[in-house]
Amino acid sequence: MDLKNTFKSRIRENKIGSDIYMAQIDNYTNFTDTISKPVGKRFVQFYLCTKGRATFHFKSESLRLINEGNSLLLFHPEIDIPINISLSKKSKLIIFVIAIQKLEEIFATHKNKLSLFYQDGYTKLYHEKPLSIQEKLIISQLEDFNLDQDFENHYLTLKLHEFLLYYFSSKSSDSPHILSIKDEKFIREIYKIKEILLENIASPPTLRTLSEISNLSEYKIKEGFKKIYGKSISHFILDTKLEIGKEKLNLRVKQVQEIAYDLGYENPSHFIEAFKKKYGITPKQWMMK
Repeated sequence: MDLKNTFKSRIRENKIGSDIYMAQIDNYTNFTDTISKPVGKRFVQFYLCTKGRATFHFKSESLRLINEGNSLLLFHPEIDIPINISLSKKSKLIIFVIAIQKLEEIFATHKNKLSLFYQDGYTKLYHEKPLSIQEKLIISQLEDFNLDQDFENHYLTLKLHEFLLYYFSSKSSDSPHILSIKDEKFIREIYKIKEILLENIASPPTLRTLSEISNLSEYKIKEGFKKIYGKSISHFILDTKLEIGKEKLNLRVKQVQEIAYDLGYENPSHFIEAFKKKYGITPKQWMMK
């Protein structure tokens, strides 16, 4: 069953078998968006806020879901808790739900360390916490990947399993993978650079300009961006332009040439060539689908 929303947030949904469901929601509008979906009591729900804030509504209560950089886990073994979210303007949220039996299977050998499991049964849980650096890195990889559709669900399954591993083991203070404050500041700067690129995608700033804005060397920007997002800045810009172009084509309001100019292409043929290389058909053929 699809998510229902009142406005026009970008919603990317992935159903990974019958046990895992994920949705990435980008409310790029200037309005609060309401999003709902029925969820059965056998599912554990995770809400990960990567930008802005949202409110989770449960019956007569109104819970502040999470501000940017925080997560919420919800589970009740006896009652259904439907997704009922008010996502603030210019906010982003990742939701994924996983069957409690699947979670038990993943952590079979050490499920006693998870607060969801109690003796021979399950316990209800409401847990808010800041996202760790490791979790943020995984989330950034979930937000930005470009794979053949046949491999997409396999990739998402691996990344979600990796997220769960860090999520439930984050209390360990002797983890060898804890990053320093310096690393955290660096990652935040790379996040900011990504946002700058998205805000100026039609005419992105040069590497030199990004270096001046962030006080990072060009080399560190290039290496850091590729490490966090798995692609070079130029590749990221191209992929983003083509994704936006695809959305504009779906609206069928503008001609291909106009869309190319909107995206910063001086020659529309370059847009057509890049689009065909990525999607296998021309923009005009896409519009006629």
